[in-house]
Amino acid sequence: MVRFAPTSLPAGSILLLAAVMGAAGCATSIPEDALRLPESTLEIRAMQTRMFEAPAESDILIATIAVLQDMEFNIDRIEKPLGVITASKVSDADSKSEKTGLLFLDILCAAGGGSGCDASSTAQDEQAITMTITVLPSLARSGEFTVRVTMQRVIYDKMDRIRVLERIDQPTIYEDIFDNLRKSLFLQVSSQ
Repeated sequence: MVRFAPTSLPAGSILLLAAVMGAAGCATSIPEDALRLPESTLEIRAMQTRMFEAPAESDILIATIAVLQDMEFNIDRIEKPLGVITASKVSDADSKSEKTGLLFLDILCAAGGGSGCDASSTAQDEQAITMTITVLPSLARSGEFTVRVTMQRVIYDKMDRIRVLERIDQPTIYEDIFDNLRKSLFLQVSSQ
């Protein structure tokens, strides 16, 4: 039988020693460019951001809500003190060419005597789109606001499984949103 002699170290010292030994075993070197953003990040941010002039931040928020409702989005959350609006909508994501190809696979499978031919169930069905719009006052000029729009979508198949989870990066979509916001803001400010 092996017996251990009691140690004379205080409990706090033992814990500190264990923490130091554990941290030494987990030490890894951080790559030099680990905190550097890729160049594409700046391009994406530039596509998502525009400057607007308005008498007040609330004018931009009201105009933004009008644009979102025109685009058939549901307003999920408004954080007026933070200048953040979150909206979402569910729309059709069907692709006729995808459905045709999957149906053809099902027919070939059934003709070959296969059982469990259900490729059509993997077809895209619905997409849930989430848009977040942030309005911040400019630090450089009074009456100027930075508006940033970010969009993501989740595409589900016929069995409600996630097929695609992605950020929406088409520049034309963002240009259309900002054009509509500019028009809505003009109408909002003109009617006051």
